[in-house]
Amino acid sequence: MEINLISERYKNDRVPAFELSDVQKEYVRRFAEKCESGEYSFRKRECECGKGDFEVIAQKDRYGLPVETVICRNCGLIMTNPCLDDKSNNSFYDGEYHYIYRAEEAPSEERFEERKKEAGTIIDFIQNHTGIDSGSVLEIGCADGGNIAAFAEKGYKATGIDLSHTYVEYGKEKGLDLYCSDATSFAQKGQQFDIVVLNHVLEHFTDLEKELSTITALMKDTGVLFVAVPGVKYLTFGAYERDFLLMLQNAHIFNFTKDTLCQTMKKYGFDSIFANEAVYALFKKGNPESSFSDHYTDTISYLKCVEESGGDVDTLMVHRVGSKLSECKKGDVLLYGTARELDALVQQLPDLTAIRGFFYTDRKTPEEVVEYMKCNGIHELVIIDVKNDKRIVGRISDLIEGSSIRFMSVYRELF
Repeated sequence: MEINLISERYKNDRVPAFELSDVQKEYVRRFAEKCESGEYSFRKRECECGKGDFEVIAQKDRYGLPVETVICRNCGLIMTNPCLDDKSNNSFYDGEYHYIYRAEEAPSEERFEERKKEAGTIIDFIQNHTGIDSGSVLEIGCADGGNIAAFAEKGYKATGIDLSHTYVEYGKEKGLDLYCSDATSFAQKGQQFDIVVLNHVLEHFTDLEKELSTITALMKDTGVLFVAVPGVKYLTFGAYERDFLLMLQNAHIFNFTKDTLCQTMKKYGFDSIFANEAVYALFKKGNPESSFSDHYTDTISYLKCVEESGGDVDTLMVHRVGSKLSECKKGDVLLYGTARELDALVQQLPDLTAIRGFFYTDRKTPEEVVEYMKCNGIHELVIIDVKNDKRIVGRISDLIEGSSIRFMSVYRELF
């Protein structure tokens, strides 16, 4: 594989990207010893697109462990390669994972309550985009059951499974319906659920085909799958301190953008209901489709921009919108946003060829903007308005229904 590191910071020097706690140092040491002794084994993997034309972009993870992160030059999917085999992976999760990743010596009431509070966002997201406000829920990778507790309090019949005996027992003592099990073993019970939750779990799967086939069996035909994974392009708005190296860890097999996640899920028969760059996404059962678009150039360009910008928000915003404009025809885009945001953006965009013009949100209503676009044959709308985004996006969606107009809301993609 060709080596083309994001920068020199990503070389294999065994130096962590931040100060580790004593707990983390101890379990990083244990993990490294098991790898070096052969107790943990690794395997190389092919890309989900079937091509596997990889380029190495990092040689270590954030803990300083020698982990190679690669990007597929055919589709743009980012992954750890090689990765732990299934037996080693299961042992890692039951042994070191929580202590390295969470820096926790044991489950705690504080972290349980944090998870429970954070679950409110997940529940709202599911209800807003599906209308499902009751029924049965299964969370795969539930840890101590904080999310399950939140669903239960909202009236759902909630069940959770996890590979860590310690965390499952902690949640069971709180009266939660938790099991120490993998999804395949649990599926043998024959139960099906209205909602299956993978909250920062899918990126850990070593065998997507096996796991997603199992999840299909666990879902009712009318069921939905909620997926949250670290969004590569969410770095723009502060995730991981806008540092891609902080996103990398040995436990993450995949690092997704919205696009690479959706086309990977489509391969295994999941149709997207809604997805953003956070990445929060909802899927329903559909027909498998193995057609992969190429997101390599866009993704690697974005990562280079993140590194070179030092995390500057304005620079990253210019890159994001500029990438969208490069895909559009001459004069086929209208920008719509606040004066401050639009003026700052337009002054920095390197190519304005695709832009027909722009309107400020305090001077033109969504109705006037859509009417102008229809009368002038403009097909692309880019909305940049953090304050009024939700209201504007909802109204624009209604107004363009059935038309050839498409829109991208930068903030909706991210939030």
